[in-house]
Amino acid sequence: MFDDIHSDTPTQGRKRERAGNNDRPLADREVPLGPPTTTLAQAVHAWLDGDTPERDARRGEWSRDVDFWKKMDDELARRRRMRTPAHLQAQIMNAIPQHAPQLITPWWRREFVVTPSSAIVAVVALMASSAAATAVVLRMR
Repeated sequence: MFDDIHSDTPTQGRKRERAGNNDRPLADREVPLGPPTTTLAQAVHAWLDGDTPERDARRGEWSRDVDFWKKMDDELARRRRMRTPAHLQAQIMNAIPQHAPQLITPWWRREFVVTPSSAIVAVVALMASSAAATAVVLRMR
């Protein structure tokens, strides 16, 4: 691909290399959760599933993973207990219309309102078009 943003001729552009690793295609919506070699130990998985006690998962280098998941559980529990304030809930409910929505009437059934300025414009346009038509008819004869 050529980068020719500031060139006068197509041949003056410089070759642009693609950045990135072309060894493997990127999956759609791929989100790395850590370095490629980081995986949870089977003991941590078993503790998260409720199969083993916490002390078995805390052995060795996995205590950081256990601490992370305990903090995550505490935060999620705190967020589950959160409630919307009463005044905000009342504002939301008051903003909802109390009647069923009405169908929008088609343009041919709507009321036709003529303002003075639109009437003057219509009369002037009608006079101009009739004058033009009269001039065309008189020239033909």
